[in-house]
Amino acid sequence: MNSEKILFTIEDAAKILNLKISRLRTAVFRKEIGYVKLSGLVRFTKENLEEWIKRSQVNAG
Repeated sequence: MNSEKILFTIEDAAKILNLKISRLRTAVFRKEIGYVKLSGLVRFTKENLEEWIKRSQVNAG
């Protein structure tokens, strides 16, 4: 089995995105970012994070 992480905690995701945990929690509450809920715990896939980054991108010009 691959040792690469499949799901990230909110703390992991905040570090990856260079955000405060509170900002990421707000994004979850507002449904601005996709997530997985397992046994009541919020987790993120790599794709969730990448998609949010793409939607947040502002193009110059």
